[in-house]
Amino acid sequence: MADQEPKGFRVVDKRGVEKEEPKPEEPKAAAAPDSPGPKREPGNRPGPAGVQGEKRPGDSGSSIAGPTFNDLVMTLQMGTMVNLGLVQSRDGTRSPVDLPAAKESIDMLEVLQAKTKGNLDDEEKSVLTEGLYHLRMAYVAAVNSVVSGPGGGLGGGGKKA
Repeated sequence: MADQEPKGFRVVDKRGVEKEEPKPEEPKAAAAPDSPGPKREPGNRPGPAGVQGEKRPGDSGSSIAGPTFNDLVMTLQMGTMVNLGLVQSRDGTRSPVDLPAAKESIDMLEVLQAKTKGNLDDEEKSVLTEGLYHLRMAYVAAVNSVVSGPGGGLGGGGKKA
């Protein structure tokens, strides 16, 4: 029985065989992403040769399109604006005002400002400083509108409760 091969099907382990026998066309395409060179934007097809990624305002000369410090700051600022009720959704409604969350976001931006002091270029420093100023003013206005709003801290007849 050892001399005869059983009839039916035969199982052949091909794991690792593909690594040893490269196919004629695929290794060139597969080697391109690993090779050092210009990085491509994710997508279905490679872009034309010599074309770089889109330059955005705030990019500091990097040829690689990706998140920047300004993107981080603006994301935190937008979250704070939502918490302050300053952002209107597509259906015309505003999110509820969440002053503690807005205060925490402003505090996080202040920590970011303190930790990056001296390490930012002029544009990054300006975006962070001006954004913090406007968020602080909006926070003060929101606190004042809650206090002086309908029944804000006052009992019946406009007297303190």
